[in-house]
Amino acid sequence: MKKRILKMTALIGALSCAFSFSACGFQEKKVSAEELSAKYARQATDGGEVNDAFKSAMANFSVSLLQKTITKDGNNDLTSPLSAAQCLALIANGANGETLAQLENLFGLPIDEFNRASYAYVSSLYSGDDCEVNLANSIWIKENSVNVLPEFLQTNADWYGAQAYLAPFDSTTLTDINNWCYNKTKGKIDKILDNVPSDAVMYLINALDFDAKWNVKYEKSDVQDRAFYNDGGSSSTVKMMYSDEHIYLEDGEKAVGFTRPYKGDRYSFVGILPNEGVDIYDYVENFSGERWNAMWEGRSRRTVKAGLPEFTYKTDMLLNEALQALGVTDMFDRGLADFSNMSDVGLYCDFVKQKTFIDVSRNGTKAAAITMGGMKDTAIAPEQEVRIILDRPFLYAIVDNANGLPLFIGVVGNL
Repeated sequence: MKKRILKMTALIGALSCAFSFSACGFQEKKVSAEELSAKYARQATDGGEVNDAFKSAMANFSVSLLQKTITKDGNNDLTSPLSAAQCLALIANGANGETLAQLENLFGLPIDEFNRASYAYVSSLYSGDDCEVNLANSIWIKENSVNVLPEFLQTNADWYGAQAYLAPFDSTTLTDINNWCYNKTKGKIDKILDNVPSDAVMYLINALDFDAKWNVKYEKSDVQDRAFYNDGGSSSTVKMMYSDEHIYLEDGEKAVGFTRPYKGDRYSFVGILPNEGVDIYDYVENFSGERWNAMWEGRSRRTVKAGLPEFTYKTDMLLNEALQALGVTDMFDRGLADFSNMSDVGLYCDFVKQKTFIDVSRNGTKAAAITMGGMKDTAIAPEQEVRIILDRPFLYAIVDNANGLPLFIGVVGNL
């Protein structure tokens, strides 16, 4: 086994992430692990395509993931379907048999098709001085443990720009992994692991960082104290930011919403307010990717007197149960998992976890997500005016305007 890993190390080169951008003045922390790499570069020539099938698949995945992770406890929830999909795709590229079939069913596409569409989608995401969107992927391999197949690493380099590291999986690796997460989220998420178990052999990680200012900034006079009516009946005083917005959304007789663009008009905040008498959790439970797409495609131009509360929070959740409820079971089962495209040694997935961060203020929005998998051995209408004040539990998302797909989606139930 030691000879095999040494041979593999000689073959593997540095995988630089094409989807990561540096922030001016940000001080990165040191990552000392050996990056396996100098000979690996993207070999695929296909640029992929963001087609309707991919948009539908990602919309369905986004809503399904929120439905399975929402706590329904009156507090706030947030997940990043984009970060989760990237991490799960890294894992899926090493899967085979029924394990792969379950992941493909979750994605709604064959993995080869998903890889190409995902590559095209991420490549299309704008990032610049006015609005930063940074994606990074990495694979961490324990020294002298498993023989990771070069084809697996090449596939994830081709489609996800995944960096690969060989590390001892001791306290220095714990620091390195957490430093990598800190660097790739510009400090918004500084830790994904508390310890590295002795039987862990591989980690596959996605980091997503979003930082944008509003296209039209809020003035001091636009921000006023207002009551927010929490789920459960209590109320809180919040800083409500008022503005006139111009894109209106409607979900039948169930909810209304608006979009507020960020600088550059590439991304928008979307606020969805269920109608009076419609419980936020009942609304989300009966929501769907099809309804999301229909609402987005049916958006119209109307003046919306909008109110958006300032809020900030973090979430930390294990995705195992959510994924199992969505039909992905075998990869967590030591006896059923098939990762023969990842290694010639039996592996199974011990956990998939995600940490998120959101800060919505008068200045703009900062958001970040880390998703990690741990492996162990075995349209325009006539202008009208409406009023939408988010002063009770609401659904929200950060979307890319070109495709209408959520980078983040969540619920505010308590402020």
